Amino acid sequence: MREHPCQLHQPGYHTDACLTGPCGFCGTDLRTTASGECRSCLRIVCETCDAGYDAEQGPICAPCAEPGTRTSGPDPASTPPPDGYELHRLCVFVLWLSCGHLVTYFTNGWYPVVVSCCDRLGGTTLRGVYVPYSSHVDYVDVLSERYEHRPTGSPREPAEVRGRWPRTDNPYRSPYPGSGSSTGRYPASAGAAWSLDGSTAPAESS
Repeated sequence: MREHPCQLHQPGYHTDACLTGPCGFCGTDLRTTASGECRSCLRIVCETCDAGYDAEQGPICAPCAEPGTRTSGPDPASTPPPDGYELHRLCVFVLWLSCGHLVTYFTNGWYPVVVSCCDRLGGTTLRGVYVPYSSHVDYVDVLSERYEHRPTGSPREPAEVRGRWPRTDNPYRSPYPGSGSSTGRYPASAGAAWSLDGSTAPAESS
């Protein structure tokens, strides 16, 4: 298929040719089917090529959702924003955290060094409220990445953990003789032993 119209303009500046032309992958006529901008490759794709839809972030097309697939085409970050505009980087990451969880993380910016995920690593008490310790990010994979030019000073969306599921840090015994097993790294949960501001009295040994 010839070069798609979405690859001939700046990110976010779609024309009628993008919206009513062929699907960015399968060539389906977009005038006869539902479509949307893939948040990874930034092309307009039909519902057949849509691998999933998020109300705030938009769809990911099926080819981009395949393991190891990254954004194709020129680097959109290299395009200078128009006067009075700034570049916003909208990403969805998969993060491997030191608490043992695997999470999907939506953010406007770069991936974080620490993430507040759960109380598996323990925590402390601040003004009488329990605050869990943040988890360090052990490994990062980019699920999607797109750029938008927005008016200078536009507020950035707050970063958010959307999905969370266990990693392989729980105790595990292989059902096959001679295969690897693991004792796990962390307990199931841990509580706060002391508070930063003295709002909770320290435990006394008996």
